[in-house]
Amino acid sequence: MSQSARAILINGRFLMQPVTGVQRVARELVAEMDRLAGAGEIGVPLALACEPGADLDGLSLKYIAVERRGGAAGHAWEQFVLPRMVSGRRLLCLGNTAPVASVLGGGGVSVMVHDVSYLSQPQAYSRRYRMVHSALLPLLLRGAEQIVTVSTTEAERLQRLRPQRRFVAAQNGGWSNDRVERASPAARERMVLYVGSLSRRKNVERVIEVAETLAREDGIRTVLVGAGSSILAPVRSSVAPDVAHMLEFVGQVPSLDTLADYYRRAGCLLFPSLYEASPLPPIEAMSLGCPVVASAIPSMTERCGRAALYCDPLDSADILSCVRRVFNEPELGAALRSEGFRQAESYSWRAQARTILQAVTAS
Repeated sequence: MSQSARAILINGRFLMQPVTGVQRVARELVAEMDRLAGAGEIGVPLALACEPGADLDGLSLKYIAVERRGGAAGHAWEQFVLPRMVSGRRLLCLGNTAPVASVLGGGGVSVMVHDVSYLSQPQAYSRRYRMVHSALLPLLLRGAEQIVTVSTTEAERLQRLRPQRRFVAAQNGGWSNDRVERASPAARERMVLYVGSLSRRKNVERVIEVAETLAREDGIRTVLVGAGSSILAPVRSSVAPDVAHMLEFVGQVPSLDTLADYYRRAGCLLFPSLYEASPLPPIEAMSLGCPVVASAIPSMTERCGRAALYCDPLDSADILSCVRRVFNEPELGAALRSEGFRQAESYSWRAQARTILQAVTAS
């Protein structure tokens, strides 16, 4: 990277948000950028802008300066406080949004657009969320200096919205813990694991339907890790009384150690999402030897390759059949574990961080 390139200020609004997929990715990337800076790979100063009460636990930053400034919170902080902190630097926004004033001012804003699922899955989101992002996206597509997204599939979606511009695709990393311990197949329980928000986009209502059948007919229980939020439309989360004890809703699991324990114990991860860009749970599961049943959609096949058993996400019977195959065909489970380890090793947060920084400093 050029030593003459401008310094980079990272938008730390994600530090004040609940940690779901977008925030997890942003945290992983900032931590990895700090390591790259320590290794001498970054030729420009990096700083992280955030609110005074931002949670930096787990980042362990040594080389990225932290700049805190109050005066507002949330959207208002990003739109009105953050632009005054830029001071001639490039602004890197890792969480789908950016201050409008900085974008329109042409000061050099790079934005990571994780996905535009609210355009094709509007029923999954609140009206307010759709309105805000539908108004902001055209400004970003027109005015941001660089837009990075997380898969070729998502880049192609964005290209259809703005054919005249270039998008950079950089797949998300995988499991962040270098000390991955692979659980043996014998340690697996007759348990299906779902990890993700309780969202219509994630197809969670069909997950519950399949889980009820598995409990009733196969004696297989299901653990659902995740929660709803104010940006998501409500979903049906009630369970038939006769099998309610076989479905466990554990909510958000902020501890990666706890999440790893679920992956190590589960007989399979069920991930029949209707829309994804570069999902974390399938690769996390593969890293820990958990077979994956995933939806047969382009972004999923791009991400998971041959390492998942694919199902039709709109067909409950097909989802059920795939899950049963994993539990009833030991050879299939072994093949998925073997392919899964190989697939997971092809992703890293360091590679994604490098690609993003190269795009930002080259623009």
